[in-house]
Amino acid sequence: MTTTSPASIEAAVCAFGPRFDSDILAATHDIYRPHIPEGDGPALADVSYGPDERHRLDVYLPHGAVRGIVIYVHGGGFVRGEKNLDGVFYRNIGQFLAGEHFATVVPNYRRAPLHAWPCGAQDVQRTVQWVHDNAQHFGGRLPPVFVMGQSAGASHVASWFFDDEARGGALPTVNGVLLMSGFYKAHAPLAENIAAYFGSDATLYAQRSPLTHVKSTQTPLWLSVAELDPGRIASHTFELAQAITERNGRSPEFAWLRGHNHVSTVLSLGSPQTDVSAEILRFLHAHA
Repeated sequence: MTTTSPASIEAAVCAFGPRFDSDILAATHDIYRPHIPEGDGPALADVSYGPDERHRLDVYLPHGAVRGIVIYVHGGGFVRGEKNLDGVFYRNIGQFLAGEHFATVVPNYRRAPLHAWPCGAQDVQRTVQWVHDNAQHFGGRLPPVFVMGQSAGASHVASWFFDDEARGGALPTVNGVLLMSGFYKAHAPLAENIAAYFGSDATLYAQRSPLTHVKSTQTPLWLSVAELDPGRIASHTFELAQAITERNGRSPEFAWLRGHNHVSTVLSLGSPQTDVSAEILRFLHAHA
């Protein structure tokens, strides 16, 4: 692992400006990859949680007591993404949280264009149910459970949490939900990859948007947006925060992550840059 100051890492990310595309994604991976320690892989790998070949999850376990469980749902623009991209990401998330005594479950899920709305929300439901059904992996008694998603993963988590139709079943008990730079409101015209998931019929977009289904809830919510999220992405989180505030009569917890772009927030976990990890841990410790 290369030692570099958090300030220099932030400067490298900030040099890209408020842009996000496949080139920025690859370049941001390159910034963080040398700073992620090797550490342990998953204690359980490629565990089946459903009938599809994409229904596989990895479990990272702490050494010692389990304070809580975090389910992390990765992004990928609805058409890409893997629970273990290259042996570094998103192993970094499981490894980091396990080091903080939070067991971490990282699933793959079905993706467009082969699988469209509401498959993502249904697979979050399957994953949460798997956790509830497998307490033996976490010490025999289920600790507090949190669900965290980023980008398209946050969209799937938000649909799972708010939209009863998309979820396809009763909402399991969780202790908190974390939504990072997600896509919450579909409206025409959609980019090709997003339309592959939400469909081509614009009359259905409102029904299929998580934002439409926001309701009052007592479950703690944590929303975040990156300073360098492009406006077309960041606006979704601000709209969701407003809708939650109106329904609940109070604001959800909210983090504006200075010096980060759309993906550096999650890629930074486990690196010397600890600003995002500190915000996430503060929420987890407050509600575990």
